[in-house]
Amino acid sequence: MKITPGPRGTARLDLSTAERNLFVSVFSDTAGLLGGGEDDRQESDGLTEAEQLARLVGMGEAVDRPTDPALLRLLPDVDPDDPERSAEFRRLTDFDLRESKLANLRTALHSLGASGRIVLDDAAQRAWLTALTDVRLVVASRLGLETDADLDELYAREDELPDSEAMLVTVYDFLTWAQERLAGILLDSLIPTDEEDPT
Repeated sequence: MKITPGPRGTARLDLSTAERNLFVSVFSDTAGLLGGGEDDRQESDGLTEAEQLARLVGMGEAVDRPTDPALLRLLPDVDPDDPERSAEFRRLTDFDLRESKLANLRTALHSLGASGRIVLDDAAQRAWLTALTDVRLVVASRLGLETDADLDELYAREDELPDSEAMLVTVYDFLTWAQERLAGILLDSLIPTDEEDPT
């Protein structure tokens, strides 16, 4: 995989078929976890206009706290020490937060549908960075990572890991590298050159 800066603040991604398929897989899996699958769309389509509006503005019924640790990492409690406040905040914000995250994942997936080199403009780079953050949170949760020390401990026993866990570590490293590379390109594009007026 090559991620390089392009003209006018763009980023260029040259991916192998395997790399492209991996991105599609992790972005799609995370979207599914957030409820962005076909079943979720059908459920939303079954709501009346008033019910959809109530959901949109957080006036619907209470939203269950996620039981999946990975989903809870994506949709955390606003105040772990105050379940009632967290439940009310979740009721008011859950739908909007999910949709925001899904929008970034869909943007990334849409760009992966292009053939050949992928060129990301500023908005697409930001969507990718946010989507990669969410995907890495999911993978970290599956690996039981909470701190940098957890990751160091995992690396220390990497040779002893089962194949499935070792593969997840490889995926996590791949996603981390891609995110850091994209972030660097985006930051560099925000720094004015000698020819540009810094104001």
